[in-house]
Amino acid sequence: MAMKKALNNLEPARAAHGGRVHEAARRWGIAPEEVIDFSANINPFGPPPGVLAAFENCLAPVNLRTYPDSHAFISALAEKHSVAPDEIVVGNGSAALMFAVLRAVFPANALVMEPGFDEYFRACAAVEAEVLRPRLTEKNGFVPDFAGLARVIEARQCDLVILNSPHNPTGRLYAREDLLALVDVAEVNDVAVMLDEAFIDYAPQASLLPVAATKSRFVVLRSLTKFYASPGLRVGYAVCAAGMAAAIREQFDAWPVSTIALEAGRAALAEGEYETETRRINTQAREEFAAALREIGLLVFPSDANFLLVRLSQGSGAELARWLESSWILIRRCDSFCGLGDAYIRLAVRSREDNLRLVSLIETWLRRNE
Repeated sequence: MAMKKALNNLEPARAAHGGRVHEAARRWGIAPEEVIDFSANINPFGPPPGVLAAFENCLAPVNLRTYPDSHAFISALAEKHSVAPDEIVVGNGSAALMFAVLRAVFPANALVMEPGFDEYFRACAAVEAEVLRPRLTEKNGFVPDFAGLARVIEARQCDLVILNSPHNPTGRLYAREDLLALVDVAEVNDVAVMLDEAFIDYAPQASLLPVAATKSRFVVLRSLTKFYASPGLRVGYAVCAAGMAAAIREQFDAWPVSTIALEAGRAALAEGEYETETRRINTQAREEFAAALREIGLLVFPSDANFLLVRLSQGSGAELARWLESSWILIRRCDSFCGLGDAYIRLAVRSREDNLRLVSLIETWLRRNE
């Protein structure tokens, strides 16, 4: 397995995140709600009804005059996932938890798949970890060489492995048995594993969260951002063994999440019907969206999340993104992801109407460039 080594803190700035709705609205001179955002993978349903109700309940003066108390939220998480409260760490978004995990583990060497989420590399740079970068390729369906990763772990070439399933930006869901086998190898060799399950709510059967606390150095990250359409809340959590959880918790201040965010998060966890309906509609919309994109000649990769990685048949993602601005549409260019060229774009799955409108616009753009 080819490995590319680099000191993370010597590399140039990496990919900008999607979801820059307010920035685009200011640039285009429109209201933020007029922007059609395919660049951020947010549930188009919007937040669950219970979340909106929780905001109103939290505005009572007594709630704003006292410090946040995470007990109720952690208890709800413990009940939902059948884990102990001391095996849960709550943070202001899963990105903040990534940095906390890196500070707690403080690896000299970390293994991170490329292409990958920018925050993994930034978190490694923050602790000056040297990064091994095995490449996910289109040829291999963007699936890691798990046997190769196991050999790296057994050779003690890394102190931490960072994985993401379903993977961003490809949408690929890794086989649960492959992940479990790798975690077992890491456990035997005293290597930490951080598994980011930010999009696992779309494929809950594949989650490794139920076994997280049974391993000494295995951390599973979850986010309420994408699935519950609440990026403004900044609520995430980690599940791991109690000792590891205590070490991660020490990296935060005493009150990392606000009262309003905690109550809204607790309300979101109780929305079982919302969860079921979201999965059903997303699966249907994603498959229809993918089929329509393929029909106009684009290569669409398999996804188990709420977004699609697409390779254009001509032109570049940068050119398409600029052209779509006149329709107030944002897409995620992928040329800044290492391992993906300028022909790749990532598209969030939105409503049927939005999805088909984008397909029509891309088809028009392709014809203009023939």
